[in-house]
Amino acid sequence: MRSSLLLPLGMALAGLVACGPKAPKTIPVTSTPTKNAPSWIDNEEIPDGLAAVGIAQPNPMNDKSMQRTVAIGDARTKLAGKLKVRVQNMFSQLNQQVTTATADASKKPIKTDVMNRVIENVTRQLVDQELAGTSTRAFWTDPADGNLYVFVVMTKDTMDRALAGAANAQIKKEIAQGEKSLEHALDKLDAAIAASATPFN
Repeated sequence: MRSSLLLPLGMALAGLVACGPKAPKTIPVTSTPTKNAPSWIDNEEIPDGLAAVGIAQPNPMNDKSMQRTVAIGDARTKLAGKLKVRVQNMFSQLNQQVTTATADASKKPIKTDVMNRVIENVTRQLVDQELAGTSTRAFWTDPADGNLYVFVVMTKDTMDRALAGAANAQIKKEIAQGEKSLEHALDKLDAAIAASATPFN
């Protein structure tokens, strides 16, 4: 009698072991569930400049050229946002340096509204002129859903030259319009650009 009860119990325990906890699912390397996706999809930071990843879904006409254009446009829009942050960082450094250099009572620091205007104008100029010169380092199409990913880059050297030129021109324009508090800014522009570049190091 006892053995007849033990047999079903043993089979039940064996079944529980067999149906025990399943092995954890493998977490994909990137946000796309497709295996072997490039790592830059989730890690777009590069040591030598600014980069952004653009995405475009397949279009009804299956026009690959249009999909490529949309993906590049998406990446450039994201890159423009990062570029504005870089410009803001540079002018924050510049404002600190100029304020320190002109700390005596006879010279006023740069006014906030002037600084904001310069930041907006420099950013607009860089976005309009320089983003067209960005390079695409890589493309990747997700075989699971057809989404196209593009990796767009602006190198640090190119960006710094453009940033210096645009800032220099805008500061001179403000000085010509009477903003004398910016007179010391041109001397400190290179140092401000270098100081704002610390995220690239």
